Amino acid sequence: MPLLVLDEQLCRWLLIEGLRLRGYDVKTVKDFGATGRPDPDVVRRLDDGHTGPWVLVTMDFTVIEDFPGFDWGRYAISWVIVHEDLKGATFEHEKNDIVHRHVHQMVEQARGDHHSYTVKQRHKSRPSLVSQLRRRL
Repeated sequence: MPLLVLDEQLCRWLLIEGLRLRGYDVKTVKDFGATGRPDPDVVRRLDDGHTGPWVLVTMDFTVIEDFPGFDWGRYAISWVIVHEDLKGATFEHEKNDIVHRHVHQMVEQARGDHHSYTVKQRHKSRPSLVSQLRRRL
């Protein structure tokens, strides 16, 4: 089973421990010394620091657009998409709910798989930048 690597937006103790109690192998970008680094550096560190398969779980929707020349197709990425109207504890709860609800699908992702997850759905593609921009208008 691939290692789940939680990006900085998802590094909450309750989420990490809950996933571990369910039997999932979970680490954070901090565990790889990649906190605050540009996204290509993050995935390179993950690749160098873990010999087996891994999946990056993130909320950074513009990662591919921010670094267009980088070969993102080499990595498995799961995007967590929280409803845009939520704030505070409700926002945090939904993040955790999405990961727990779909973790069994996240660990099935292989290199090059880019999937998006909401509370009710999984899309076998990365988030649409257009739809994310529309959410913020």
